[in-house]
Amino acid sequence: MATASTPFTIGVASADTLALRMLRIILLDRIPEATLLWCETTGRAAVEHCAKDARKPDLVLINLVLRGLQGLNSCRLIRRGSSRIKLLVMQTVPDAHARDKAIRAGVQGLVGKDDDTVLVNAIRSIAAGGTMDGFDTAPHAHDALVGQLGQHRGQHRGQLTKREMEIMDMIAANMPAETICATLGISPETLRSHRRNIRNKMHAANDAQAVIDWDAAEE
Repeated sequence: MATASTPFTIGVASADTLALRMLRIILLDRIPEATLLWCETTGRAAVEHCAKDARKPDLVLINLVLRGLQGLNSCRLIRRGSSRIKLLVMQTVPDAHARDKAIRAGVQGLVGKDDDTVLVNAIRSIAAGGTMDGFDTAPHAHDALVGQLGQHRGQHRGQLTKREMEIMDMIAANMPAETICATLGISPETLRSHRRNIRNKMHAANDAQAVIDWDAAEE
């Protein structure tokens, strides 16, 4: 299994504040080559960090359970927006169903939380560009996710651009307009224009109808 031989940056997301404190200790004590950029309890905050150059980590360690936007939805948003950031998901007891969903969300591995050594080895491996069995690399997962999404959701309603897909994901995740603008670095006028184009392509009368169709296509 590959191990990280050079310094890397990491962000951590978990709804459990006690777990965040323990993870911080593990990173500081056992992975000195890792620089912790941030710890968050919400998926929305993790996604926002990963969209901003100054806060983009090399790797995100993310719990399946988060406040608000859940772990795999957060991973999906991060992966569609980045082919570089590696994603490692934590689950108390990893199971096959979660593993399959994690693969589809574009992550590079799924690990349990009951063995510090296993977790440390997984972090180092993923940071070095490795993957767990059955998972794809970040660049390949990004290309596959964006391509499949565009083909599937583009049927019968016009092809959405990558930026429009990002915006539609954020709207479906109940992100307010100001957060979308700040995350993507666009003006309110540009966002309104994108939303109008999305509705036209999806033949939706309003944003609510677009979200219903968008969520249905995700199934």
